[in-house]
Amino acid sequence: MDLVNAEDVSVMDGVRVILRRQSIIRPEVTMTKSRNRELPLVAIVGRPNVGKSTLFNRLIGERRAIVGDEPGITRDRIYGEAAWNGQQFALVDTGGIVPDDDAVIPANIFKQAAVAIDEAVALIWVVDARKGVTPLDEELARLLRETGKRVMVSANKVDSARLEDEASDFHRFGFADVFPVSAEHGNGIGEMLDALADELTRRRGDAATRGSSPSVRKGSDSHKEPDAQSDAKQTTGTDAGEPQAGMPALRQINLAIVGRPNVGKSSLLNRLLGEERAIVSPVAGTTRDTVDTLLKTDEQTFRIIDTAGIRRKGKTTAMAEKLSVVMARKALDRADVAIVLLDAEEGVTALDATIAGYAVEAGCSIILALNKWDLLTDKDSSAGTRFERKLRDQMKFLSWAPVVTTSALTGQRVQKLLPVAARANKARSVRIATSRLNEFFEREVKSGVTPAKTFRGSRLHVQYITQIGVRPPTLVVFTAGGKAGLHFSFLRHLENRLREEFDFFASPIKFVERHKSRTRR
Repeated sequence: MDLVNAEDVSVMDGVRVILRRQSIIRPEVTMTKSRNRELPLVAIVGRPNVGKSTLFNRLIGERRAIVGDEPGITRDRIYGEAAWNGQQFALVDTGGIVPDDDAVIPANIFKQAAVAIDEAVALIWVVDARKGVTPLDEELARLLRETGKRVMVSANKVDSARLEDEASDFHRFGFADVFPVSAEHGNGIGEMLDALADELTRRRGDAATRGSSPSVRKGSDSHKEPDAQSDAKQTTGTDAGEPQAGMPALRQINLAIVGRPNVGKSSLLNRLLGEERAIVSPVAGTTRDTVDTLLKTDEQTFRIIDTAGIRRKGKTTAMAEKLSVVMARKALDRADVAIVLLDAEEGVTALDATIAGYAVEAGCSIILALNKWDLLTDKDSSAGTRFERKLRDQMKFLSWAPVVTTSALTGQRVQKLLPVAARANKARSVRIATSRLNEFFEREVKSGVTPAKTFRGSRLHVQYITQIGVRPPTLVVFTAGGKAGLHFSFLRHLENRLREEFDFFASPIKFVERHKSRTRR
């Protein structure tokens, strides 16, 4: 993989959005996926708290963006897919735009929205019909008009017929399409989508006439590398493309980044992608929605899931923050591998162990990444070993998880994470041949090398072991005699011996006991 030093510049009304790339992995990055074709991208924009995320969730048919009464909940770009009248298209939800706000988070939200507007072929401008035209709407109308793109005005919160006349006020901006809609109840959405589908059809016809397809967003299946095709379903519900003839299909790896607030999760995502995909600020809790991004290397396709920082239950008070924690934990349920990000400067905390426990419960393979390694001033050649030993003492249940010291800020050892994640994903799919497992059972268990300790000293013996599942590896231990209940020390020792014998790198092993009790005559 090549290292680059470049700048990406997007221009919107004279505002230069500079996305710096320094010493980063140069992958092919895509935000959405199609079936071997390119999808036109439609951006949903507007000022804060007008219902953009509600409309986004309505169009993609699932609750992916957090919705609440608090303004400014959405901050990063969130991508999805939708279809209407045979037209499939990609959607991007953006944060509320406040152009003149110089505060860190609003300014970065504006940058993210500018990127989405630059990529899109058409714009859905969401306004609040109840509140009518505001000075901020007038400023946004001027900015959107200067893009030269088709703008459809979605006058939202028209929940009754008497409010439809309120939407007519927005005709003053000169946009031909003004639709009174209710994103919450679905009123008027069909008429807006009809116009959008006609626009996409017209653009596709014009592109076919010119022999090109400009201003569309590439799905990751449209790349030419046949060995990086995915056979997994996407979060939007669409199937991946079929691999080319004669070439093996590689499963897409869902890679979640989890951790406490402000440990550098979004910085790590940006470093891996080579662009400012997620907003980064010193304010803890900047990320709220889970941000999915497809990253394609020469060997593998990754869906990297950036999550909100997980706090203790007693520390989460705002509803948006509670929802962000719930969505972060849900992201672990669909992840294959989880990078549990730790703060090397602050050290390992009890909350870090709790978050890692959530990942183990979800069945994820685990990578422990010590971020901010560059901030430690008293490092020597043995600092990494000492820190890892201390980490192992505090997280004894993760003795099998690899540890990588990194710095998302400088890029130090960040390039090691993806190969380690690929190896962990491969190991979680390992299925042990029955003959090898029988040989292991005869040597380690039946011969008495590994005694089957039980609770309360009951006469319990292990009959045999078999593997019933993968991702993560799941083994059934058949027992008989006495009362069911293998001692945890036996299972721990059995797990350690299995790891020594077979390659279960970075993956949890699940045991299921099936007990055969004596039948009384």
